[in-house]
Amino acid sequence: MSDAGTTVIAVASGKGGTGKTTVAAHLAIRGAREMPTVLVDLDVEAPDASGYFKGVRRSGDASEVSVLVPRLVEARCTGCGLCAKACRFGAILSIGGVVTIDPKVCKGCGSCVNACPAAALEEIPMTVGQTSSFDADGLAMLEGRMAIGDIRSTAVIEAAKKRAAESRAALQVRDCPPGVSCPATHAIEGADYVVLVAEPTEFSIHDLGAAARLARGRGIRAGVVINKDGFGDADVAGFCEREGIPVIGRIAFERERAASGAAAELWSDDAAISGEMDAILARALAAAGARTVGGRR
Repeated sequence: MSDAGTTVIAVASGKGGTGKTTVAAHLAIRGAREMPTVLVDLDVEAPDASGYFKGVRRSGDASEVSVLVPRLVEARCTGCGLCAKACRFGAILSIGGVVTIDPKVCKGCGSCVNACPAAALEEIPMTVGQTSSFDADGLAMLEGRMAIGDIRSTAVIEAAKKRAAESRAALQVRDCPPGVSCPATHAIEGADYVVLVAEPTEFSIHDLGAAARLARGRGIRAGVVINKDGFGDADVAGFCEREGIPVIGRIAFERERAASGAAAELWSDDAAISGEMDAILARALAAAGARTVGGRR
């Protein structure tokens, strides 16, 4: 549990299309019945968790996310090229003593500024996205969204995580980007527990292994929810047993549920789903060291 008394449950997956966002939304809804909860959409390239809530509305101003990028002061530049050598991302070129900077590629690390002996680079802010807060049918929600055409997803993710922490909710449910790249790593960082959503296909098992290794490498305990259980015949449970990962829930495949999910509709009237989500959340909270749903924190 974080120092602020918030339990952070990250919902992730090795691949897209497993039902990760659906699970995150339902876990947040069930959590909000018992404690102050915030659903945080960190899939900043394509945030869509708010689409599950028909009455969603903004509950505060959007906050711009920016990074500091270098700007060349030509009068001071000696053309030494040290800035280009220091840049690990190819944002700076130095050809024939002429320096060119592409701010859209820059990650804002500041290495070039520190490397310049002539102080010919100064840092200016560049907007890369925004964070927004919503009321999603009574559920507090926070969303990170990248600026169109930008590539600096991690800056937006970190800004959304910081804003979510300021809410001081007892429970924070993060909808993380799929996969195991930098955005996914930043999204699960600082979580108390990771819920990995998989489906019974060999493709999903392969990517589940990578996601499990990511969580293990960050020192975060994880459990698996098997979604669309019965739709395929790949042995997800057997894989989890071999890898020492607990299966903390199963969501049986039904065509009506699949159709609802495709239409971004919650399973509000599905008693079996509600009970299973309560059980999944209780297991995740217990593994994270928090009190389970129905008890006091």
